[in-house]
Amino acid sequence: MSKKYFIFLFVSFYFFNITPLYSKDGNYAVCREYLFESNENISESQSFLEKIVREEPGNIRCLVKLADLYLKNNKISRGFDLLRRAYELDPSYVEKRSISKILDIALKFSRLKEYAVKKNDPKLWNELGDDYFDMGIFNEAAAAYKKSLKLDENQTKIHIYAALSLYNMSQTYSAIEHLITALKLDEDNFYANYYLAKILKNELDDLKKALKYFQKAKKILQKIGVKGFESKEEYNYFLNDLRRETNGQ
Repeated sequence: MSKKYFIFLFVSFYFFNITPLYSKDGNYAVCREYLFESNENISESQSFLEKIVREEPGNIRCLVKLADLYLKNNKISRGFDLLRRAYELDPSYVEKRSISKILDIALKFSRLKEYAVKKNDPKLWNELGDDYFDMGIFNEAAAAYKKSLKLDENQTKIHIYAALSLYNMSQTYSAIEHLITALKLDEDNFYANYYLAKILKNELDDLKKALKYFQKAKKILQKIGVKGFESKEEYNYFLNDLRRETNGQ
């Protein structure tokens, strides 16, 4: 799902000249008559399909095509919502399309998002964010965590997950801000110290400051021991890495 695809609207010269934008009854005919193939002009395709869907909210063909475009352009949440909308209008049509392979996931995520919006509960936004994070869809994970933190900014763990999501989107400074906030909430949080050190070293080349946080993370690790981690393997990984990063200090 994290792989990006590209799609654009291709209209042949022949159809462009003989097929009107609107059919005689005022409805769009283009989703049936026109071809949609890969090209660089994604925004044109998107704008065109969005216009059709606004005018014809029940146009199943265009709903599915626009959902597919959103998904291939990494607008996953919007794609899931449209696919669910199309499915609720005409299940059999969607089930016959290749996009139906992700239908179960789309329905799950779209319904969870709808429930989170309705309840506006940080726990629900965190659940949605965690699901997206586990799938490697970091832009949607970050968006969900942001909504959760807006409701309750004192969530150390969510600041860390938001930071990791943003870091994977190459938003280094935003990631650092979340990690610093996490440390203000809990200065002895192992993960906040460790990941902040990693980013400072690898992205900003600030070795002096990174070493400070590496050393702090190492002390915390030694204090909490194996029980502070999900598994012995995880503990050993961090222990060995911190030994390398601190050169035994």
